[in-house]
Amino acid sequence: MNIILLIIDILLTIPLSYILIKIEKEKNNNIYSCIVPTIYIIIISALIPTLKKYIFLIPIFELFIRNYYLANVNEEINNNKKAILSSIISILLVIISYNYFITKVDNVLPTAEEIRPFIWIIIIYVIYTLVDQKQITSIKKTKSLLNKKEYISMQYAKNKIRYEKVINSKNDMINKLVYSLIIFNNYQQPAIYRNTNNYIRHLLNKEVKYGVMQVSSPTPISDEESIKIVIKEFESIFRKSKKEVTFEQYLIKYNEEEIKEIVNIYEVINSF
Repeated sequence: MNIILLIIDILLTIPLSYILIKIEKEKNNNIYSCIVPTIYIIIISALIPTLKKYIFLIPIFELFIRNYYLANVNEEINNNKKAILSSIISILLVIISYNYFITKVDNVLPTAEEIRPFIWIIIIYVIYTLVDQKQITSIKKTKSLLNKKEYISMQYAKNKIRYEKVINSKNDMINKLVYSLIIFNNYQQPAIYRNTNNYIRHLLNKEVKYGVMQVSSPTPISDEESIKIVIKEFESIFRKSKKEVTFEQYLIKYNEEEIKEIVNIYEVINSF
């Protein structure tokens, strides 16, 4: 064994011990104590590749320093056994990382090609967070259709041709309300926006709402399928109600301003 490398490893153990002791005092979280040594030796291996050969010795040396500290100096860390156990677990994690990662590659640092997908994920996440934050911090206003009867009429005729076979409830109010929701949702969030937003949310492992009716689903569904789901929900509400169902009962997922817009669209459609 190279004596110089051994001495360097011992010296590199000191900052690691300091970090772990600080974590024990401030965080009181043994998960950090188990993981940090692995992160530490990976960073050292990336910065100084010549130290890779015996770098697994650092957490072992750290265990001796930790044991000495806990036995002779410690005044704040009460659970000595747990601290020693976390050191042993960290050594096992280091050995696994050393054998299956560090020794298997020439350079621990990822190449530009390997980093590229992560960069795009970060970019997408930042853009989504900025957009999402803007929606949270600003007053969300519904785009008004109050004075656009001609637009509503044209969209109703267009969607009636497209979805007539799907929107076939025996309850005429439900049919007209579904058409109203289609017009409202398409006006507030055009299909291209919905699809882009769904893709980003899927990448971020967040809840995704599919179709023109914006229905939550574990798997992608079409506009037609989303409409069928909403019609079933509305029919269920109608059957369970012992008296006439109000718009608010059907539109429980929408806020007051949105309900006002949807009802306005409904009244335009109902006037034909």
